[in-house]
Amino acid sequence: MNVFIVEDEDLYADQLVMLVERAGHTVCGIATNAEEALRLFEKSDADMALIDINLAGEMDGLELGKWLKRFKDDILIIFITAHYADVEYFERAKQLSAYAFLKKPIDVTDLLRTIELAFQYNTTQADIGTQGHMHDHHTLLVKIKAKYIKIDQNDITHIAAEDKYCSIHLKDGTVYLERISLNELNKKLSPRLFARTHRSYIVNLNNVQETDTAEFTIKVSGHRVPLGDTYKTYFLKKFGA
Repeated sequence: MNVFIVEDEDLYADQLVMLVERAGHTVCGIATNAEEALRLFEKSDADMALIDINLAGEMDGLELGKWLKRFKDDILIIFITAHYADVEYFERAKQLSAYAFLKKPIDVTDLLRTIELAFQYNTTQADIGTQGHMHDHHTLLVKIKAKYIKIDQNDITHIAAEDKYCSIHLKDGTVYLERISLNELNKKLSPRLFARTHRSYIVNLNNVQETDTAEFTIKVSGHRVPLGDTYKTYFLKKFGA
């Protein structure tokens, strides 16, 4: 497993590197602040990030975690803080679906066990994903009123959130309107095929015809959808630009 470390204190950073390597994993990047982490993370191919919450600079570790999730939504995040009893920190970590929340000074046994459990979780999720692809061949089950409709994900061009519903657009012009949040629907989609472009839009990468970074729009199967500034770097990376 590749582990990315963000820690601004040299002593703790060295300790984290030693423990990650002792656990048999690879340190794929080290950053001392959020800005450096954002620059290095894209090239790191990380499976997990160990992040100190109290980083020097404008962005703290929790805000950084939010951005790393946007770049890679399945990244496992373990937050580390000297303010372990801070309820606000813990609640913000929960909102990011952090894998763990550990305290400083670092307890070696706690960290090693947490890393090992994260590795096991990561392996299990990968196996589940592989089995799912073998069985469903990228199909999506859509519930429309009392009907359940199975569609090929390759036939989807884009998806738009509309209030409490999502409109699922297909190549043949068919549009399904399902009562579901975009976040929930996104979990059902193949990460190899789809990318979020905006808080209200997801596109099938195979159907993207052009991306206009000046106008912040994407043309997908003849439709124009917005490219949000927040998602721009993430989308362009997945698009291969």
